[in-house]
Amino acid sequence: MLNAEEKKRILAYVRELLKARLTSGSEPKLELGRELMEQKRGIFVTLKIRGRLRGCIGHILGYEPLKKSIHDMTLAAAFKDPRFPPLGLDELKDLEVHVSLLTEPLPVKSYKEIRTGTDGIIVTHGWKKGVYLPEVATETGWDAKTFFESCALEKAGLVEQELPEAVIEVFQTEGFED
Repeated sequence: MLNAEEKKRILAYVRELLKARLTSGSEPKLELGRELMEQKRGIFVTLKIRGRLRGCIGHILGYEPLKKSIHDMTLAAAFKDPRFPPLGLDELKDLEVHVSLLTEPLPVKSYKEIRTGTDGIIVTHGWKKGVYLPEVATETGWDAKTFFESCALEKAGLVEQELPEAVIEVFQTEGFED
């Protein structure tokens, strides 16, 4: 768990990093405790403008130290999300930043074990995979079944006949925003 000061520093760093990249300035340094910055955790950086999604990129599993992941996912969400053009300097003033740090995913037997609003999900069948962060269920008002089916059918690309064989994993996030 991060304390309020650590969250504030990460959010300020994300904004400073984006501003530096957009103005060709020098990149800021993220100064937090070494132990925290060396953790390998899943992370998503979500960018919105006036409540509308503007970019979201992340990793479910932690492959690199958190310090590098925060840097890389910030830049990817702003400039490499294929759903959106690269972020422009004029958008920075209206940008809302949300960072989600993830726990290790754990398997569950059925969608009935998903705690909507608390659990994010990973649905896998063979090479097909879909992921939803916990806030998706909250924002849409979905129950556990709808949350699972939407992730499986729309995100992972499963067909209905594959639903009974889908593997479901849950994770939690520590999300914070400015």
